Amino acid sequence: MLEVKSLSKSFGGIHAVQDIDFSVAKGSIVSLIGPNGAGKTTCFNLITGFYRPTRGQVLWDGADVTATNPHSMARLGVIRTFQKTNVLRNLTAFENVAHAQYLKGRTPLWRTFWPSSETAAVKKEISESSFAILELMGLGKRLHVEAGALSCGELRLLEVGVAIAAKPRLLMLDEPAAGLNTREAEGLAELLSALPGKWVDSILLVEHNMNLIMKVSDNIVVMNFGKKLATGTPAEIQHNEQVLEAYMGKAA
Repeated sequence: MLEVKSLSKSFGGIHAVQDIDFSVAKGSIVSLIGPNGAGKTTCFNLITGFYRPTRGQVLWDGADVTATNPHSMARLGVIRTFQKTNVLRNLTAFENVAHAQYLKGRTPLWRTFWPSSETAAVKKEISESSFAILELMGLGKRLHVEAGALSCGELRLLEVGVAIAAKPRLLMLDEPAAGLNTREAEGLAELLSALPGKWVDSILLVEHNMNLIMKVSDNIVVMNFGKKLATGTPAEIQHNEQVLEAYMGKAA
């Protein structure tokens, strides 16, 4: 699905990302980890077209999509979230998820105000799907609560639900566990593990919660000072001396 080759980005004389290589296969969860400032979110921005790389390539299904704009990447099925929750706070949880599906679909929202068999079928499908997504997120009892009245944890879950509503092939999550308590983070880990193969094809994850990372990841890419320090399975990363020293601040 996704392949990143020698991806690099410089801001002036600062090398934010240097020659990063990794891939995300269909059905997998791949995590990018590293200290603050390691270049993880910059990688997200390069992949999704918010930044243009200094050099390197982003391949999607074998095609070169380097520097493709964010809207076009989304249409290809590459959907991302941000560190700061990005939902419409004056709309209910249900309306946020439904709105995302109208944006992704072929039937504009305004057409549903003129009754027809087509629009009735679309509204029914979106309503049922929105309810199913919110149930999946554990927000089934918060359907009609405005997003602005949800807790921090609920907002994070709603944002994931909105992203899923856009029917992604690759779901890119930037620190989805930020602000979650231990119980909420454990619930999120279970949710993410269940997504590939049913709701999404694959997940690319940036996260600081190491318990969550180790539970859900098939493969982990460790970054430090913009460079790839190591890559491997959770078990391999847990026993990598360079990672323990550079990322966790201790030697094995």
